[in-house]
Amino acid sequence: MHNKISQVVIALILVLFGFVLLLSNLNIISLEMRWTWGNIYPVILLVIGLKVWLDALLKKGGSWILGSFLTIFSTLLLLDRLGIFEFSFGDVWQLWPLLFIYFGFSIFLGKNKSKVKIEYDSNGSSSNKLKSKHMMIGDHSFNEENWKVEPMDLWNGVGDYRFDFTRAFIPDGDTPIIVRGWVGDVKMLIPKQVPFRVEAKVKTGDIRVGGQKADGMHRSVEYETDDYSMATRRLTIGVDLKVGSIRIEQV
Repeated sequence: MHNKISQVVIALILVLFGFVLLLSNLNIISLEMRWTWGNIYPVILLVIGLKVWLDALLKKGGSWILGSFLTIFSTLLLLDRLGIFEFSFGDVWQLWPLLFIYFGFSIFLGKNKSKVKIEYDSNGSSSNKLKSKHMMIGDHSFNEENWKVEPMDLWNGVGDYRFDFTRAFIPDGDTPIIVRGWVGDVKMLIPKQVPFRVEAKVKTGDIRVGGQKADGMHRSVEYETDDYSMATRRLTIGVDLKVGSIRIEQV
């Protein structure tokens, strides 16, 4: 699979290079560029963008959003240097519609993928069917009297989540709760008599859970109550945010 993706990327680069050479031979464009810094840095950005993009495709880190943005931006700069049309570094603001494209693709590509791991052992049982809910913008509250806790996989672009498990009916077994999003806050209140495990991650923000604190960039916290592993009724929680705050308290 990885070899096929690499071949596709190489093929696209060759096609693009050949197309540019063809246009040059037909005197449609000129490849005569002075090798000044203004002409060199777009090439560097293009190489970096393709590398980051390829790493994301091969699941070796990277970011398809950053990689594709650098590739598009650097290509436009190179086309300017080749005299095809005008585009300067300061025109980057014209690329703002890419935000909508990235949001849309992230919904399709990311809604079935979780960056948090939910693990079970022989002492707990869980339904394989998680109730999924994916929205772009909005706040969500689970605090009605005697609301039923079910396995959930929640994703939100921008918005806050509030869970009050002290007012909930929590069934026997292991109930997984996955919460993911781009920007927002997540707050959970859990009764002291309910064992739970948390894996929380945030790219930029802060985390408070079980007396542990973390704030800044690329932070994560794993916490498990002492009676979690042997409990027949428990919560297994995963939270993954790009930007925001995560608060999980026992009351």
